[in-house]
Amino acid sequence: MLGWVLGAIYSVPPLRTKRNPLAAGLTIATVRGFLLNFGVYYAVRDAVGAPFAWSPKVSFVARFMTVFATVIAVTKDLPDIEGDRKYGISTFASKVGVKRIAEGATVCLLLNYVHAVATGILGGAGSFNLVPMVGGHAALAAMLLTRFRALEPESLASIKRYYKHIWDLFYLEYVLYALI
Repeated sequence: MLGWVLGAIYSVPPLRTKRNPLAAGLTIATVRGFLLNFGVYYAVRDAVGAPFAWSPKVSFVARFMTVFATVIAVTKDLPDIEGDRKYGISTFASKVGVKRIAEGATVCLLLNYVHAVATGILGGAGSFNLVPMVGGHAALAAMLLTRFRALEPESLASIKRYYKHIWDLFYLEYVLYALI
């Protein structure tokens, strides 16, 4: 229900949080990161009558994906930056620029991947399957760096490839989640 309410206030007047970069980012991160992972998992457990049991894997993926969703919220306007500038639409991307947004997003995601690798290494015995948790996140971090290095901030096609790759990494995380 909370996800529905947040989705409505994101798009529906008078609040329309999508008009404010901070409010939009918080809304997107809350729904796509926390609620979609932690909230849905425990709501389903409750619906089937399973008792509450803390899951390090669910906790990890909820935290990881909340950070990831925050990055997506910040980078979502990159592919539209030319049109936004042309029509005077003020977005975080049009104010700060493609290069700085992409650098910040890449650093944030790299730190997220470093944290994932550290969580895998330092987690208690049996908490995570080490090969996908450590190796998988290291591989995705390497893919992110490769795509960032290929980014040409003045090329719309390159910007779109970079942004699409962020979404590819987001969904690849769910593949890893099934394995960790």
